[in-house]
Amino acid sequence: MSHADLRELHTALTLAADLASGLQTAPSRQDADQLVDVLRRALTAAGSLGTETGPAGSPTGCAAHPHGAVDPLYGDPEDPLPPGYGKCLLCNDRRRRADARQPLRLNRRRFRGPDCSP
Repeated sequence: MSHADLRELHTALTLAADLASGLQTAPSRQDADQLVDVLRRALTAAGSLGTETGPAGSPTGCAAHPHGAVDPLYGDPEDPLPPGYGKCLLCNDRRRRADARQPLRLNRRRFRGPDCSP
């Protein structure tokens, strides 16, 4: 059982309790779907407790950061992660930073000083 599993379970259950306490007498379908989604996250987190058999059994599924943080955007239907991104927040952050720098590298031109001929 890892600390990340417990933290994910705690977060999902707290969010589910907050959503449930905020429901009105006749909740909308969107509110109900959101609550079901959070409860599924809690169930998944609870099911992963005690399954630490290598990176595949870790919360992140990452060989480099098996006990790292799970990216909060992982599985978000409204703001999905780009293709190739996984659950590991540390690796995804590295990818985001690399993607943000790419246009700068592509648009850079070599500096030619006054002594350089074309």
